[in-house]
Amino acid sequence: MSDEDRFGDLGAGERRSAAERLEEEDRLRPEPDMPPTRPEMPRSQSKYAWAVGIVMLMGVAVLLFTTALPNTGAGLLGPPKGQVVPDFAAPLATGDVSCDDDDNDCAANVCQRADECSEPSGRVPACELRSESIFNVCEARERPMVLTFLVTAGADCEPQVDRVERMRREFPGVSFAAVMSGEGRDEVARIASRRGWGLPVAVDRDGALQNLYSMGVCPSTVFAYEGGKVRTTKLGNLTEDQLRAQVRQIVRPG
Repeated sequence: MSDEDRFGDLGAGERRSAAERLEEEDRLRPEPDMPPTRPEMPRSQSKYAWAVGIVMLMGVAVLLFTTALPNTGAGLLGPPKGQVVPDFAAPLATGDVSCDDDDNDCAANVCQRADECSEPSGRVPACELRSESIFNVCEARERPMVLTFLVTAGADCEPQVDRVERMRREFPGVSFAAVMSGEGRDEVARIASRRGWGLPVAVDRDGALQNLYSMGVCPSTVFAYEGGKVRTTKLGNLTEDQLRAQVRQIVRPG
């Protein structure tokens, strides 16, 4: 059979082009509207992805460090407002006690009362320990007090102490100190010297003070009235002006 015979039943007058047939198909059975596609982000913006990842990893590292410590379930927001800050005594970064060795002389003393003292918490109540090589919060809270807590693992919290260092001399009647967790005395001393810190820096080698004060954010800053009663705990970074405003509140209670 010839090609002419095979297609003869279509009729010469009925023959349409492929384009005409497709047009009629669209008219009789239109396809549903497709949702708009999301435009591809310019590749130049991808350079920020690594920075976001690093920030997230830093946050996870801080969270893992603090939540891995044993706690009472009271939360990680610092000591409650109106409560006197817990007692502790810890080696000073500028002291002569080495806290890189695994012995109790290098650990912070967190014993609150004589009947609670033990080998892990401290052999005597923390308030009884006084030395030029020790930071004792019981002594510091005899004046209005600002305590800045920071960790060294996976975080960049040292700039907060830099800001405290720059403004603290404006308030000579206030006790300022930092508590650095996660390193021994030698490393904390190197950090403090490199950054030019003159305020007392307590060494919290094993994170016991982070746990005692229920800290879960780096940095965190406790502002307490004379006598140690907590006015507020601020989580995260504070500017120098914000620090000054908070210090004025504990110097002149409102």
